[in-house]
Amino acid sequence: MNDYATLRALLSNAGYGFVEPPVVHPASVFVELAGEELRRRLYLTSADGGEELALRPDYTIPVCLHHLATGAAKRKANYAYLGPVFRMRPGESGEFRQAGIESLGRTDRVAADADVLKLAFAVADLLGVKKPKVRIGDSALFAALLDGLDLSEPWRRRLARGFGDAERLKGFMAKANGKRKASPARSELEGADVAQVTAAVEEHFAATGLGEVGGRTAEEIAARFVDKAALAEGIPRKAAAMLSAFLAVEGTPARSLAGLRSLAKREKIDLGKALDRFEKRAEAFAGHGIDLDRLTFAADFGRRLDYYTGFVFEFQGLKGNDEPIIGGGRYDRMAALITGSREAVPAVGFSVWLDRIGKKS
Repeated sequence: MNDYATLRALLSNAGYGFVEPPVVHPASVFVELAGEELRRRLYLTSADGGEELALRPDYTIPVCLHHLATGAAKRKANYAYLGPVFRMRPGESGEFRQAGIESLGRTDRVAADADVLKLAFAVADLLGVKKPKVRIGDSALFAALLDGLDLSEPWRRRLARGFGDAERLKGFMAKANGKRKASPARSELEGADVAQVTAAVEEHFAATGLGEVGGRTAEEIAARFVDKAALAEGIPRKAAAMLSAFLAVEGTPARSLAGLRSLAKREKIDLGKALDRFEKRAEAFAGHGIDLDRLTFAADFGRRLDYYTGFVFEFQGLKGNDEPIIGGGRYDRMAALITGSREAVPAVGFSVWLDRIGKKS
């Protein structure tokens, strides 16, 4: 750890206090907050009582748990960390050092995003990465687009879950492509809602003496049926075209903003609030001395973890290697997901993959 004294000093001087949360946690907390995709990369074991445990795959969730366990959720607090994490990574070590920061409770979200990105640039420079490639994205902008499109709720959820995985989104679009096909599961129930299908399933249960099928209640079976029917209908052609046009936007923040405003106006989609926030954030970056021409916005870019909610970014600095060396963004809904509360706690931060940089300071 002493090899990184200068890095520790940089983060401390920026107002972040170092913490070291537990290495072992219930595996469920990582899967529920970060998504099922993470499960296959966890190092798992079992407690005496049979509970599935996991070595921490990163620090963000453990730091958030620490924050919630040590005071009011909405209080302002800045945390830093530097230590081992454990995650299966093809071609790389499953145990590696990670440094980073997490800032919770700041309601000045635009300024907080700018502060965090500026600090990420300072960390990259300290570690010898002088001209990193920096990609930024905005999952809140994508969510605003989905809200404005003519989409069924099952398709809206599926597309939202796929954001950040460009190939997966392309696959969805290729399957949908504005075409509609009949669902083999539908007959006289075509067009029915969940309540109507639930009533039909309950009637079947009563006639057969069943209470559940495969552990699912009548309402769960009905919801699954309705979802499958909606997904089988595909995405309306106009919505599919709008999605494709949006996801193709890429360039400097200024160029991307102009392109997105033009697209929204042409297609009569209300992205005003999300685009205004995008513009204010870019202005805050410039005000912090960040050269906007060094940033590349990609509309299809998102961090592939379920808890990110807005601005996201990644630094790449190694020639011939597109693996991120620094990555982070905003995750305002994490505390609410942990506590079951409906109130969001503003949160933003980043992690540094020290083993990918290979330079100690």
